[in-house]
Amino acid sequence: MKTKQERTRFIQEAKRRLMKQRLLSALLYGTSIVLVVANRGAYWPFAVLVVALVLIARLHSQEVNRDMALTENRNMKRIIQVQYVIDYCFIVLVGLFLPVVLNLALPFFTSIGIYLVLAVALLMTDSILERRGKKLDPEHPTKKELRTYPKTWKKLKT
Repeated sequence: MKTKQERTRFIQEAKRRLMKQRLLSALLYGTSIVLVVANRGAYWPFAVLVVALVLIARLHSQEVNRDMALTENRNMKRIIQVQYVIDYCFIVLVGLFLPVVLNLALPFFTSIGIYLVLAVALLMTDSILERRGKKLDPEHPTKKELRTYPKTWKKLKT
């Protein structure tokens, strides 16, 4: 079992190694959203969008398996899985907001209302799971700790 600091370093180093893949999948996702909005009548931009979402899901799958390997607590592993699913849903929600608003005939304020309710629900669920995870495995780094440590993407010394 690793300490919190060792786990944090391990996760940050793994994130650094995946940085290029993450950047490329994000660029493909953003480009596909622009293509969907620009080519409303065409179906091929949706194929690009699906490819981008599959790439992002694959990266999330690698990350969730890596993080789950760091804890032995079965409930904590489940919380980690659900947190990554919530992160993925939030990525989809944020990215598809504009295409959905433009392509569906819903009133703008209705779309905004639905979007805000979904976003708040996802964020609240994620924060509740974060607190539960902190109680179950205090040695597992939280998202805030992973964001603030270290301040650089340079290779970490072990």
